[in-house]
Amino acid sequence: MSIDRCCDPELVFDLADGALTPEREREARAHLASCPVCKAAYEREVALSARLRDLEPLEAGCPSVCREVAMALPTRSRSVRLLWSVLAGFVLLASLGVWVTSDASPALAILGVLGSLWGLVSGGFDGMRTLAVLAGPVLLAALAVGAVLDLALAAFVLSLSRRRAREA
Repeated sequence: MSIDRCCDPELVFDLADGALTPEREREARAHLASCPVCKAAYEREVALSARLRDLEPLEAGCPSVCREVAMALPTRSRSVRLLWSVLAGFVLLASLGVWVTSDASPALAILGVLGSLWGLVSGGFDGMRTLAVLAGPVLLAALAVGAVLDLALAAFVLSLSRRRAREA
């Protein structure tokens, strides 16, 4: 489970940096006591900061890893990385298969594969354009119904406010 599915990762980094007000720090520590995901992230941040302090002396005024650097670190899950590596392997194997089975030169085989990929991308965009064209009238009708309902609601609120003004 990653921290971005649970809570606010900036809170964890601010707590590790000591950048929270005392009241906010108490709230954060109370949250860490009840949230094992954030507690593990906090402990990782503190350990990382300690290891980095041991490697090189940090500049004065920067007791921990800067928040921007920590937030820029890759956070892809293991399953996403595995999926990307399988996809890359499939593309490489398909390219190798096309190259081996073709009678043409490797350059022509690569151009053929790139042409096929371009056709796939172009077809995808054509499909999205067709979907947008088909969805246009539906969206227009929904906007029209919403406008009519807004006018009806405005008329009701106006009549209600006039009635209350007359009664008062």
